[in-house]
Amino acid sequence: MSNTPPGADRFLHPAGHFIDGRLVPPDSGLSLPVEDPSTGELFSTIPAGNAADVDLAVRAARKSFASGSWSRAEPSHRGRVLWALAGKIREQLEALAWLETRDSGKPIIEARADIAGTADIIEYYAGLASKIAGQTMPLPGRTLGMVLREPAGVVGQITPWNFPLYVGAWKFAPALAAGCSVVLKPSELTSLTLLAAAQLALEAGVPGGVFNIVTGTGVDAGAPLSAHPDVDVLAFTGGTVTGQKVLEARAKLIRPAQLELGGKSPNIVFDDADLPRAIAGGAFGIFYNQGENCNAGSRLLVHDKVYDQYVAGLVLAANKIRVLPPLDERSQMGALISAAHRDKVADRVRAGVAAGATLRCGGEVAPNDHFARGHWYLPTVLTEVGKDDVLFQEEIFGPVVTVTRFHDDDEAIALANATQFGLAAGAWTRSVDRALRCANELQSGYVWINQYNPTPVEAPFGGVKSSGFGRDCGPQAVETYLTWKSVLWSLAPFEDYYQS
Repeated sequence: MSNTPPGADRFLHPAGHFIDGRLVPPDSGLSLPVEDPSTGELFSTIPAGNAADVDLAVRAARKSFASGSWSRAEPSHRGRVLWALAGKIREQLEALAWLETRDSGKPIIEARADIAGTADIIEYYAGLASKIAGQTMPLPGRTLGMVLREPAGVVGQITPWNFPLYVGAWKFAPALAAGCSVVLKPSELTSLTLLAAAQLALEAGVPGGVFNIVTGTGVDAGAPLSAHPDVDVLAFTGGTVTGQKVLEARAKLIRPAQLELGGKSPNIVFDDADLPRAIAGGAFGIFYNQGENCNAGSRLLVHDKVYDQYVAGLVLAANKIRVLPPLDERSQMGALISAAHRDKVADRVRAGVAAGATLRCGGEVAPNDHFARGHWYLPTVLTEVGKDDVLFQEEIFGPVVTVTRFHDDDEAIALANATQFGLAAGAWTRSVDRALRCANELQSGYVWINQYNPTPVEAPFGGVKSSGFGRDCGPQAVETYLTWKSVLWSLAPFEDYYQS
């Protein structure tokens, strides 16, 4: 395209996977098309990886880990290299944001925030690299105990398409800070910026073989990575069904996994809420990133006293969102990732309406203007949805929110907890007591009070129940990529047990 920003061309047509510090053509010789979701244009290709490519990358990672070039490097050195990587990403912000927008369909303003946020994530773990410490303690028998924290080894990572580089950094930055070697398989729908990041990491000083990217489908590349016997830890972000398959593969190997899976997050509006703020937060909680967000506030639970007023305000807010081509600086919502996904979202809405839900706004997009091409779906609000309805229980992963009425605090908490998921939740109230009750009783790994959606790297992110286990972000994320080793050092002569 004529408006391609400087630097983007370098990463636009990758010549191969990034393995052992270089671009490596796929074993199959095949490629996968890269589609712009907003237009349907096929504008690039990526390598179609398979088990042979995964094995090559894992062997490169194992070799680099054993060499100690990164795993035994001074932690402060790892921190400086990661800081340099963050700087290179900031230098390429416009190029990477443009690639992210074309790859994912999200608005350019949101893509810029993702790329800047990626640099923030890497800088956080750059600082944390030299803060990983063990313990010492006195033990019985004049023994000194030392507990060492060591990098886990070769790490496999599988990342989603909705926040490609941002969530990718949630995975690779703490793993690299810990001293691990990484093989990362991005979604085949959004691989370009992660391939770019691996090349920038090499330039920043990450040794070859330490940060490898293999692209391809989940079946052909993701499954072999999950089941590879030389992958010490596997971290996965994606859907719950795929997460079950990943966990089964790791269980057969008796190897650990960290899973961040689906959500159906409740967003509770109490009758004492600041309604304008709660309306704005409810809209932002579901429509940001086209609703393609694992922690999206897709279930609004609203007190009966303010229900009608809230719904009217939410519909007004939804209809004001500027759904425009994502490279348009005015765009506030872009296109859905694929035709198949758009059709799935539309089918869920049609089925919900047929089952009794009321469509208040949104639904199918008329095929005119920029909507004539690409995979578009307007912000959609559905009311009269009960807790047993499919719309209430199952993740849609699109710009679709249900609104359900409640009458007291007990009912609100019960409704919020009435699904298999437990990733995130929100509550809008002026009452400290209500806020604390929500913090204590909501079955969720993440709770917002009088806000929704921010996920700063400093705080751990992850879920309970069918939303997975383990944590991204915060110092807790590094725990996934470390092992404990206990060393007992005798300070006294050894007594011969068998001496009579």
